Amino acid sequence: MPVASSDMPARISLARLPTPFERAERLSEAWGVSIWVKRDDLTGFGLSGNKARKLEFHLAAALESGASTVITCGAVQSNHCRATAIACARLGLRCILYLRTTDGGPPPEVTGNHLLQRLAGAECRFIDPGAYARRDELMAEAASSVGDAWVIPEGASDGLGMWGFVMAMEELADQLGGLRPAGIWHAASSGATTAGLALAVARLGLEIPVIGCSVGEPVEELDRRIRSVVSTVDEPSGLVWELTDAYVGGGYGVASEDQLAVAGEATRLTGLLFDPTYTGKALAGLYGEIRRGRFRTGDDVVFWHTGGGFATFAWDWSPVLG
Repeated sequence: MPVASSDMPARISLARLPTPFERAERLSEAWGVSIWVKRDDLTGFGLSGNKARKLEFHLAAALESGASTVITCGAVQSNHCRATAIACARLGLRCILYLRTTDGGPPPEVTGNHLLQRLAGAECRFIDPGAYARRDELMAEAASSVGDAWVIPEGASDGLGMWGFVMAMEELADQLGGLRPAGIWHAASSGATTAGLALAVARLGLEIPVIGCSVGEPVEELDRRIRSVVSTVDEPSGLVWELTDAYVGGGYGVASEDQLAVAGEATRLTGLLFDPTYTGKALAGLYGEIRRGRFRTGDDVVFWHTGGGFATFAWDWSPVLG
């Protein structure tokens, strides 16, 4: 058994693994740094991206507990909520979603991830930001009412969901060969992706910086979330990660015209989709760090493509389409 996951909990198979690891040739040439993409947009399973990795552990625990219902939460265009709805449909589980909207009502149009949540049969309960601050309490009340429910926290980002990315980093370690990247750059929000990557890097004894590009939270809050997640296991020496909130801009779910332009350019140079909430914003952050000199010619950088392609269709791209 790989050293990083020697105490890994039970999981079920949802994702198509391993996902490809490939060099973005034209993007590398244009940006002046060798960019390698870990293709978690290809986990399959309804294009659920990296979320499928975390759900493999949470839904294994749900089934083991005898739950008939899964309850979770997120923004109305949440990749995690969409992935949970699709996974529950496959497994025959009822799915209840607490979805944050500006006014606590349903969105004016059923598009993107929310369309797929509905198609998968999820029960959508809309709440405003004030109520969303009490999301854990609301989900606990709903679970009590149902009686045999399994609650998954926002983004499946806890000590259980983290194992999806411990396993993912082991997968990447096998694919790196002799490559020694100057960093693993990824979108960071609820913390478990960063936590799992950092934990596996430390356990495997790799000297690769794990760098989370916040898509909405201040570094202090994001760091607190990650520490809370990794506190559920014995932390090895050398457990470190880096974070930046320099590219948050207007906050979660808000992308500037410049960020949209970078995401659009990357699509034209790779044929890949980058949603502006997560991967598009993180890619704009990587581009910014290259321009600032953090990464230079000759460096190899891993960009972890966490998926989220359907959210691309929920955005207004007209400012950068000409």
